[in-house]
Amino acid sequence: MKISAVRLLVGDFPATFKFWRDVMQFPALFGEEPSEATPAPTYAYFSAGEGEVGVELFARDTFAAAIGEATPVPAPTGRQMALSVKTDDVDAAYADMVARGATAVAGPQDHADWGARTAYIADPEGNLIELYSSLQAAQ
Repeated sequence: MKISAVRLLVGDFPATFKFWRDVMQFPALFGEEPSEATPAPTYAYFSAGEGEVGVELFARDTFAAAIGEATPVPAPTGRQMALSVKTDDVDAAYADMVARGATAVAGPQDHADWGARTAYIADPEGNLIELYSSLQAAQ
């Protein structure tokens, strides 16, 4: 078995779609933002780089209905997950993404015990995104 995608269940699909397309700059391989032709899309798949794992967005209530459950709380509280994204330059990526609208959570810092330099941003749903590079690459 292997992981094919990370699926994020979202309440504000349009804002989250724009974040992953415009801030993270991941290409949408399936799905689109709301328009007159598609006023209420509920699913999108983004390529997350050269590997085979992508990022999926699925409207929380639509997904719950698909598996026969009641919609969970509209917005879970607290950090539910952290998605790690490797980058060559944590500082530049963090500054660029915050400038494009990402929510700043924690600025770049070294974690010698992890062997990594990290920074954290969040998408409109509060999903935490760790930007990281190895300390050897950051120096």
